[in-house]
Amino acid sequence: MSDVALPSFLNLTSSLERLSLRDCQLQGEFPSEVFCLPYLQHIDLGSNQNVTGYLPKTNLSSGLKLLDLTSCRFKGPIPASLCNLTQLIFLDFSYNDFGGQIPDAFRNLNKLTFLLFSSSSFSGQLPTTMFNLTQLTKLDLSYNRLEGPLPNHVSELLLLEEVWLSNNLLSGGVPSWPFTLPSLQDLRLSYNKLIGPIDQIQTPNSVHYIDLSFNDIHGPIPSSFFDLMNLEELDLSSNNLIGVIKSNMLAKLKNLMYLDLSNNILLSLSSSGDGENYSFPQLVKVSFSSCNIRQFPSFFRTSNLKDLDLSNNKIRGGISKWEAEGWERLIKLNLSYNFLTTLEQFPGKNLQVLDLQSNLLRGPILSIWLNLQNPNPPPSFTEFLISKNNLTGNIFPLICNWSLLTRLDLSRNNLDGAIPECLGHFSYLRYMNLEMNKFYGKIPDLFTDNRLSYLLLNDNQLEGLLPLSLANCSILVLLNLRNNKLNDTFPYWLASLPMLQVLLLRNNSLHSPMPNSIASSNFSTLRVLDLSHNELTGPLPTLFVSSVTAN
Repeated sequence: MSDVALPSFLNLTSSLERLSLRDCQLQGEFPSEVFCLPYLQHIDLGSNQNVTGYLPKTNLSSGLKLLDLTSCRFKGPIPASLCNLTQLIFLDFSYNDFGGQIPDAFRNLNKLTFLLFSSSSFSGQLPTTMFNLTQLTKLDLSYNRLEGPLPNHVSELLLLEEVWLSNNLLSGGVPSWPFTLPSLQDLRLSYNKLIGPIDQIQTPNSVHYIDLSFNDIHGPIPSSFFDLMNLEELDLSSNNLIGVIKSNMLAKLKNLMYLDLSNNILLSLSSSGDGENYSFPQLVKVSFSSCNIRQFPSFFRTSNLKDLDLSNNKIRGGISKWEAEGWERLIKLNLSYNFLTTLEQFPGKNLQVLDLQSNLLRGPILSIWLNLQNPNPPPSFTEFLISKNNLTGNIFPLICNWSLLTRLDLSRNNLDGAIPECLGHFSYLRYMNLEMNKFYGKIPDLFTDNRLSYLLLNDNQLEGLLPLSLANCSILVLLNLRNNKLNDTFPYWLASLPMLQVLLLRNNSLHSPMPNSIASSNFSTLRVLDLSHNELTGPLPTLFVSSVTAN
């Protein structure tokens, strides 16, 4: 219906009861008179991203039961006459450009079950009358700029199942009433300005999902929190919580699948062995990043665990066989920014993402560690990050089997030898960082059509010519080859790369005059160029210099 002129809807019959134009690719301004048709009960304009319009200030059809404008571009204030829509059951203004305050006009909307105002640029105080809507099952005001505290006491929302208020400017404390509503399943209050401790819960309910992350909540986690026996996902990350988490505190949470307490620097885990008597069979993802942890917690050894993040803690030593038990299904493991010195046991057989950056790993540990896995070598990684250690030796041959790699970071170690030719063949590799090692020899001239965007080989001992096959890296954004021993002329042929923004060739042995042909080359996307400390002669072409942003 994209060819239908919206003004033609002015000719709609006054007896119209239902109008559904969802996802019709309509364009233009929707006539506000349509909202005033006297018998209209159902109007759905959802998912017409190019439709604009305004709600009339008065005479909204009082018989409306459903009003859905989601994912349009309606503007202007919401009229206070909204309070007259006493038959309204479903109201969705999400993903529009309304702006301004939400009028406190919900007192009479006693039949409303869905109230959805997400991502519509609303600001001002959080309307309090919407917390008196006894039939409400879902409330979504997320991704706006609403202010003020949550109500201190709410008891009549017996049917409310979902409360989404994340990404606003809400302040004040976290009241206990959301955790006592009998039907509540999903509570999202992340990315606000909530402060203070969490109140004790008198009568825990059946809530399944809680997200209070990225606030300023402090104090200990109330013990009654761990009586929410139906809890499946709990995210309290990036607050100022304190205390020690022991396995017996989590013992009742048998359905817990997702646990994120990261970035609470005064929160820690018990290192005692009391966790051996408890199991969490449903646990899939755990994050305790930046939580002052000193040892591997024993109660996270569960066969269903797929994602474990213990980064930026104070874990010392290594991964022993005992500690790796129960990690058979682990897909993602982040132990970066700790004090690990050894890798006695490979963590699982299904691992795809491994981050061991910034530890104290030393020597030819990669070759030894990976050889220990035979005859069952690890699977093909998609991300392998082990920079900022003190590793030595060559790049292990097994890496050539990891054809699904998207990110490889071996930088800032003491690795040496030649760069394996197979790295140029990886079709999915987007980021490769081998900087600040002792690699020598030539850069393999085997880069085929790939997805490489960032290539950092700087601060090594590489020599010879720049590989012409780099011209096949059609989405390359950054190329850093500085501080090597490359001996070549200026690579004017890199002008064919349409997305190249940073080209760093400092401190090599590039020589001879800049070719005249470069003046007609493109390099239009280039923003940073460093050719210093080479042997190039002659003027830089004007067209070439003009495309580079001065710093």
